[in-house]
Amino acid sequence: MIEVLGRSVDCVESGEGPPLVFLPGSYSTPAAWRPVQRLLAPRWRMVATSLAGYGASAETRSRQDFGIQHEVGLVRGLLRHVGEPVHLVGHSFGATVALATALAGRDAVASLTLFEANPLALLGQGHARLYDDTLRMSLDFEAAVDAGEIDAPRRIIDFWGGEGVFAAMPEAVKAYCRATAATNVLDWRTDFAFTASANEYSQLDLPILLVRGALANPAMVAITGELAAALPQVRTAVVEGAGHFLITSHAADCAQLLSSFLAEVA
Repeated sequence: MIEVLGRSVDCVESGEGPPLVFLPGSYSTPAAWRPVQRLLAPRWRMVATSLAGYGASAETRSRQDFGIQHEVGLVRGLLRHVGEPVHLVGHSFGATVALATALAGRDAVASLTLFEANPLALLGQGHARLYDDTLRMSLDFEAAVDAGEIDAPRRIIDFWGGEGVFAAMPEAVKAYCRATAATNVLDWRTDFAFTASANEYSQLDLPILLVRGALANPAMVAITGELAAALPQVRTAVVEGAGHFLITSHAADCAQLLSSFLAEVA
């Protein structure tokens, strides 16, 4: 753990070499990246964190103040700790935060690798039905959390991963999701309020690997398509047989894609 402007920030480090910084998604901690990290060549300084409200990272948001700058400040503090430009790797909401971090300051980021990035505002650019359906689902989830529905996280996990994914998770993982459901409510508010446009993404002139699962839900397919069209130096990949939680279910494929990309750009 490190301290950034008086707040605690998760920081798990291993290895030596050029820095890779890993951002997990909602309901996750640095442990989410271990299956991928174990398969990478031992030539990297690997640094992983948790987003606000997860793991050892302090929550600074509230339902009145939930802008993406809270997450960007956390990540930029971590990058200052690393001390040199990093290859930033994110999954799901963590990939969205990675995009926001690069938009806020390109100097500290050498490349981006984004697994199932979900900047939801892009659904509003030609995908109104998907946007409305996703917003309605998130509002129903928030109401369920407020009403004390014990398995409210199932609504989110199964939305991204498919029916039955939450039920199949280990009990310890389900318990952590239940314990951090209120934090995930803030994640959804933060994501919907992050309104970067395709034009802004077109200014991100750095190498980017954009990956989704072949079984991604329609909202993710649409978002990935919008990002692929906007980003100027993008490589895209689809992991066959994988859904939203591909960094766990298909860790070997994800590690191979990341390794091949870094061999080109690092």
